[in-house]
Amino acid sequence: MDSRHNHARRAVPVISAGLAVVLSLAACGSAADRATNASSTAPRIASAPVSTDDVYGGVATEQTPVYWAGSDEQSGYLFREFRTASTADTADPVAEAVIMMTSQEPLDPDYRSLWSAVKSVGTSVSPDGTITVDLPATAFASQFSADEAELALQQLVYTVSAAAVTAGLLDADTAKEVRVMVDGQSDYKAFGSVDLKDPISRDASKAAPVWLIDPQTGTESGSPLTMFGRVLPEFTSAQWEVIPVDGDTAVKSGEIAGPQETPASAAATEFRVPVEVPAGDYTVRVTGSNEDGEQIIDDHTVTVVAD
Repeated sequence: MDSRHNHARRAVPVISAGLAVVLSLAACGSAADRATNASSTAPRIASAPVSTDDVYGGVATEQTPVYWAGSDEQSGYLFREFRTASTADTADPVAEAVIMMTSQEPLDPDYRSLWSAVKSVGTSVSPDGTITVDLPATAFASQFSADEAELALQQLVYTVSAAAVTAGLLDADTAKEVRVMVDGQSDYKAFGSVDLKDPISRDASKAAPVWLIDPQTGTESGSPLTMFGRVLPEFTSAQWEVIPVDGDTAVKSGEIAGPQETPASAAATEFRVPVEVPAGDYTVRVTGSNEDGEQIIDDHTVTVVAD
């Protein structure tokens, strides 16, 4: 790795639009990595794909997907936001995504990054799908358990693989691995716990099993407000809610119907629901529970504006 790149640019939050629909799809674990189709709901906001099977389709956009770890009961899972970089340099979109992942705060206060901030990172992408990321040792300043270190590495892997495809550097069907180097060396122990000897692939179990993909925290929408998300089949009880931020009672809510197959063979359920609500600030929430009593909640605060 003979060069490093400073901040790169592209990104943006997401507001979806479309008909009310529930889909049963393969649980790909990379739901809606790419934002496509410009939306009229707010400036520089784009719609998520109708299907998370379309995770990488389309052309390169000005948006960068960045993955974050959850907190509390969601602390073992990853969630994604589309982000806008702080300057206009787009020379290295993969490096840009890493810099945003380590240096920016998530829009959603329930999300967190497991990395220390860096100002430069070296990257390369080979046609066979290997993405090499060369980070300074300062990125690994925290000391984690093996499980937390693995989650941090998955945060990186999800982010850079999505960024590479979003930028058009790799196509959707290419198997992707990420080789992590530290100051040009490959024999580093990440966060004091995990050896970085071998390339790392995405672990699908780290993608949030209950996930409100769209709208993102801090975005604006006209009415109807369209909610788009995914729920894995083992979370057999799931619902969506729209709650005014100055209240605690939902003004609209509904059940998310899952597929009929058994959990072992079922696909993920995706839902897309347009909700008519007056102008105002709302918390939009998706809640799912499984048979073991585990409950996953993903909620975002959004503003509905008058047309």
